[in-house]
Amino acid sequence: MMEFLIDQTVFVARVDYFHELSDFAYTALEKKMPLQDRQYTSLKEEYVMDIPPKFSNWVCKTIDENFILHKPDSGIHGCYPKVSGMWTNRMRKGDQHFPHQHNKSFYSFVAYVKTTDNDAPFYFIKDNQGIPVHIDANSMENILIFPSTLIHTVYPKQTDGDRISVSGNVIITGH
Repeated sequence: MMEFLIDQTVFVARVDYFHELSDFAYTALEKKMPLQDRQYTSLKEEYVMDIPPKFSNWVCKTIDENFILHKPDSGIHGCYPKVSGMWTNRMRKGDQHFPHQHNKSFYSFVAYVKTTDNDAPFYFIKDNQGIPVHIDANSMENILIFPSTLIHTVYPKQTDGDRISVSGNVIITGH
């Protein structure tokens, strides 16, 4: 499954190299190296992680093949996506991620490593409207990819059980 949920804005796909991504995420949770993001947007448990090479290549290829924002049609020539940083998040009951955007990258993503039924919804804010993406047990192994300037948030988690996700930013480079 690969498709745009919102035309050329929010893309959903099944993650290739999920086991590599999952291993890197759990390693980051064990190391607990804080992301040191802003207090009002950061989750309680948000940790820097190493970039998994196979996953990184896959996500960049997926972006290059499906998005037009970094292509000649948008006035950009000879540029390619590159993952610039990644982190893992653990949400527990009561946690939320406040509205924010990522201004120092071109694309961002969130991939779901562990989810529960009726998990906290992920919301995009576009044209002053909230657009929900419902997250449940079937969301595991899926990724949302979107332009980094798109404001997004995660509502408070109301269910028991951990939700583990991986987020990252993608820049555009000349090679």
